Amino acid sequence: MSEIVTGSIKAEKIEINKNELARRLKTKVDFSLDEIDSCKDELLKVINYKFAYKKVSVDLSEKDYVNLGFCNVKSKNLYKNLQGCNSAIILAVTAGIGVDRLLGRLNMLSQSKHFITDALSSAAVESFCDYVNQAIDDKYETKPRFSPGYGDLPLEIQPDILKLLSADKTLGITLNNSLLMTPVKSITAIIGVQNEY
Repeated sequence: MSEIVTGSIKAEKIEINKNELARRLKTKVDFSLDEIDSCKDELLKVINYKFAYKKVSVDLSEKDYVNLGFCNVKSKNLYKNLQGCNSAIILAVTAGIGVDRLLGRLNMLSQSKHFITDALSSAAVESFCDYVNQAIDDKYETKPRFSPGYGDLPLEIQPDILKLLSADKTLGITLNNSLLMTPVKSITAIIGVQNEY
């Protein structure tokens, strides 16, 4: 098994995807509001982008089961997604605990700012995940990333993913009893690597 690759990226390097933001704000892509800009400025002061990933082997010998070495999961969707792959990248990214604290403050002070900042931070961590995914794509021939909770891939594999990546130490990510991550604006994913023999 490979080593865990970790890193951080400065907030200003990540361009927040406008389509993703518009979808989360439930507005048109070219929608503009001064409050969005001020919320974005506040968010960029506290955001702390970090990532960790590790390459693992993939065994698809049992139909609809994906054995990743550190866990064996039943998922027709992931099984189909990983066809042609004998390894995968296990990825976790986070926008950091500062975002949770900012959202907690805004929840008490201003519902409109909380709504906007929540949408901004969700779009921001998705954009960061895309950024790291692209860097992985530059190294390997990959399949689209697949996250726990998507399709029939159960959230129950979150503890295994976070343990594999030592995410409590590398990223400061922990799980509650409902399998939700803290910091809230965090993503885990499995990215199939193709054509490696």
